[in-house]
Amino acid sequence: MPSSVESVEPGLDHVVLSGGTPHEWLDMTVEQWSSRLHDLARGAEAENANWITLLPHHGANFTEHQRAQFESILLSVGNVEPVANSATHRLMWTHPKGARVIIDPSPDGHMRFANTVEALRLSGVNSDDVTEEMLSHALLHPADNEADLVLILGSPERIPDSMVWELAYSELVFIDIAWSELNASHLELAIDDFNRRHRRFGGLDS
Repeated sequence: MPSSVESVEPGLDHVVLSGGTPHEWLDMTVEQWSSRLHDLARGAEAENANWITLLPHHGANFTEHQRAQFESILLSVGNVEPVANSATHRLMWTHPKGARVIIDPSPDGHMRFANTVEALRLSGVNSDDVTEEMLSHALLHPADNEADLVLILGSPERIPDSMVWELAYSELVFIDIAWSELNASHLELAIDDFNRRHRRFGGLDS
């Protein structure tokens, strides 16, 4: 995570997008998912963002059967693969031009945090040896840096249940639309908003 209050490096590399529920995601067809993923990649093209992490806004966890159904739909899109060593059954879609979209169906950010810590423990990491950098890497995997921008679909009156870590230093943009309405222009709008801001990385203006 950045240690200073202000950024010295402009630009955007990693976007986190929170919208919909796991069951809304499950109701989408292979064709709808393919269109949505290409929309996201197109929306990020202007800034050459390398990573987009997709999280639900809230909702109920999948059952084992529902998760298998969801994974089957996503894998049928093409260029999608399960993320190795993921504590939350993440999948990753790779755009032909290189942008990658991480799809994490976990709607509970606190549980995702706890599962990640437990996965580190099971891998042999002693709790006393866990550092902020190690935890960040495990939570964001396979993305290799913190989110610059968090785009939240819905009212600014409610912070998504799916996020804990991502809210600390990212710039937040709210667009009050439904998950089903999302398209490339909304991501472009959020990026334009991001580019006009003075980043504080969790700090306050003096």
